[in-house]
Amino acid sequence: MFDSSLLLRFNIFKYLNQSTKQILSISQLSEDLELNYQQSVIELNEIDQELAEISPNHETIMMRAGKVNLENLTATIDIYRYHLLKQAVPFQFILYFMNEENPTIEKFCEKYFVSRSTVSRKIDKLKKHLKRFNIRFTYTEAGMSGDERLIRLALFDLLWLGTRGIECPLVVDQHQLEQVMNTYKDYYPLARTYFGTQEIKLFSCINLIRIKNKKFVKYDPRYNFLMKDNPYYDFTSLRELIEEPLTTRQVKGESSFIYFLAHYSPFYTIRDDPSMKQAIHDFDARPNPVNDFVMEFRLFAKKALFPDRPEVMDDPLVVSNLLNITFGYFIFRQPFPSIIELVMDPNEKQTRGEYILFQNIQNFMQMAKDNPSYSFISSVHPMLTRGFKRLLLPYFNQFPYAKNLSVGIALEHNAIFVRDLYRFLEDLRFINAEPYDVSLKDDYDLIISSSSLLKKEKPHIPLYQLDFPYTKNELVPLYIESRRIYDKKNRVYE
Repeated sequence: MFDSSLLLRFNIFKYLNQSTKQILSISQLSEDLELNYQQSVIELNEIDQELAEISPNHETIMMRAGKVNLENLTATIDIYRYHLLKQAVPFQFILYFMNEENPTIEKFCEKYFVSRSTVSRKIDKLKKHLKRFNIRFTYTEAGMSGDERLIRLALFDLLWLGTRGIECPLVVDQHQLEQVMNTYKDYYPLARTYFGTQEIKLFSCINLIRIKNKKFVKYDPRYNFLMKDNPYYDFTSLRELIEEPLTTRQVKGESSFIYFLAHYSPFYTIRDDPSMKQAIHDFDARPNPVNDFVMEFRLFAKKALFPDRPEVMDDPLVVSNLLNITFGYFIFRQPFPSIIELVMDPNEKQTRGEYILFQNIQNFMQMAKDNPSYSFISSVHPMLTRGFKRLLLPYFNQFPYAKNLSVGIALEHNAIFVRDLYRFLEDLRFINAEPYDVSLKDDYDLIISSSSLLKKEKPHIPLYQLDFPYTKNELVPLYIESRRIYDKKNRVYE
């Protein structure tokens, strides 16, 4: 949603926010972010001005002699992001057609002093993103067209990632919102966590506004095995909670979407969650391809992925999340808006362990897609593979497939000096550490030394210099560096 100038300021602010220094030189910032010095000064002054708009008590971050005072950063990254978003045309356009009655592109252009061509240009990146889900922007009546469920999921992702719950930019009746949330919160595993409650609030706001604007979702017969004639799902309460008059069909469609929202993503994180137990029961109660598919995958995974710990695939947390991931794709049969897909890079290089896990799951999907019972995965199996891999990765033992780091310790030969360091390295199961041995020549992945002497002798081997006396805090950057080298060593480049 950011244009290039807003994105640049956001990236500079993020860089400032993540720095551990109190005073930072502008030349260092320019070098790290590959900007020219003058450009950095202009953008920093702009950021300084915006921080003053956010907080009246803001003291300037700009110092003499080309320095920046990071102690005067008065806004969090969320607050600053939201401040920038309110200046972004795509975000303004979304809030406009959500909050205004009878929205049109002409009225929008008039309100925000922009031309129609500017709107079209600045909204282009977002338009391309939404096209993946067959969602389009409309202008005669300003808004979006496509599957209403996908539109609402896309609106949630964009508004949540933009605001992170610090403020709700949607105008809704607060009493009505509370009633809706209180009526349906127990259906959501999200309701058991602090941030989950904020997410439910935003989902509820979007639903209420879309209903008010007469943009309704339809009931999908694919829900039947889960929701039809199931007393757990209440299809009558909504009519009493909504001020707008709804037909029986509209009540059914809107109610079903409320329940669908509890089942389209791997939301389960708490072991004694009643909604999780209910979901496992309901998916198992009637014959259906979602439960059959997950059952077959679990049998496969017990043998191929977890032969030493098959019980992992019987863990209710794993089972319920596999069901939710599968259910979303069973319903849509196409890509659908997902925060996971937005923030995680699907093309990120994998370690050997990740690659083996991914290949095994992919092999299962290739076989399953030829089974007529699982025809629903034929167009979505690459996304299902990614979803299953991400869910199972924390349980999967990657170490048999990984090569440990070989680390040579070249410090003063004194047990008191090296004791804490060896203890620290022993706790890192991906490192094999030993006293530096000259005869090993080039076999080390990393050398830890109190001198830069070895840098001259072995310029091609990374050297981490540890000064005496070192503190435990200085071992944290050592962990980060050794983990980076380990990940690089174990990356698969196929």
